[in-house]
Amino acid sequence: MPGDYLFANIRRTNHLMYALVHRLWNAARKAAGVSRKITLLSLRHFFASAGLAKGVPATDMAVWLGHSDPRTTYQTYAHVLPDAPERLRSDMDDVLSLKTQLVLPLQFEALHENVSPC
Repeated sequence: MPGDYLFANIRRTNHLMYALVHRLWNAARKAAGVSRKITLLSLRHFFASAGLAKGVPATDMAVWLGHSDPRTTYQTYAHVLPDAPERLRSDMDDVLSLKTQLVLPLQFEALHENVSPC
């Protein structure tokens, strides 16, 4: 299956009739006893914001959101990434001080060996 979407149409894309998804969501919300109106758009925004705030790469989130260009994801959700530079500094401090073990995929090692020094 080309896409692993929560809601998919018969062609397995992320596009499904909004009216059907809306009806399914409202039924699930009511069955769970949630009286507050929570829209599908607010769920999508929460999913993206929470994932990005917890360190999910914006490139991965862009794929899951169906954005054809990760810049759309950055522009839309930049407000949840203000601490990204500090998080990176902290992560790098942990790696360089050996507080955290860095495990790189084998593909990285192979790429690193093939790069000629400048």
